[in-house]
Amino acid sequence: MTFKPRKLMLGWAERVINRARTPLPLKELAWRLIRLVQMCGRSNLVSFALRPLAMHRRLQTGLGMALAVLVVFGAVWDPLPSAASDTGGMMELVVMPEGEVSLVTDESVQVPLEDYRMTQKFWFLHAGLDMATLTGAPIRPVMAGRVIKAERDAGYGNHVIVEHNGGYESLYAHMSKIGVSVDQQVSMDTILGEVGSTGHSTGPHLHLEIREGGKLVNPGAILGI
Repeated sequence: MTFKPRKLMLGWAERVINRARTPLPLKELAWRLIRLVQMCGRSNLVSFALRPLAMHRRLQTGLGMALAVLVVFGAVWDPLPSAASDTGGMMELVVMPEGEVSLVTDESVQVPLEDYRMTQKFWFLHAGLDMATLTGAPIRPVMAGRVIKAERDAGYGNHVIVEHNGGYESLYAHMSKIGVSVDQQVSMDTILGEVGSTGHSTGPHLHLEIREGGKLVNPGAILGI
């Protein structure tokens, strides 16, 4: 048996209106129900009721502005790595599955912080990992290598970039202090600097980015976190 809500509603409304003892408010409700069904025509009642909201210009404008604000907020407070690139060109975002990262062994990489809380992962509008911890916590390189940049700018604040074997580079941003200099060789025990909140940052954390051959990759896949 097919359920036909329109037929059931009209049948109920007709019986209510035809009863002599039906209270007037209930008859009024039944009459309004009949008018609503007639106005809907062949449309679904729910879609008909929601249609005025979807067509409301102020609601459409508000939703559009909210989405635009979210995109701009993500771009401003977690900038893409143009400030850290010497080429000035756009860098391609590449999300590498964990199973495909085979050039780096577990023994050759490490998480740069001892204690942290992940506050934002790698995705299309965020070029790395955000790892929150206390101000002043020591930051160590994910791999041994050579420092190729140690400076401050408006986006990353105090930041360091380390060059590694195999075409890898790692960036450590928003430091309160920088503890290394350009061309310095660093081991996995070297302290690159201390966690801070310089640049476009809303609290003390480390923003970590990793590139392979100039292309951004997911640091979580390489570090196994």
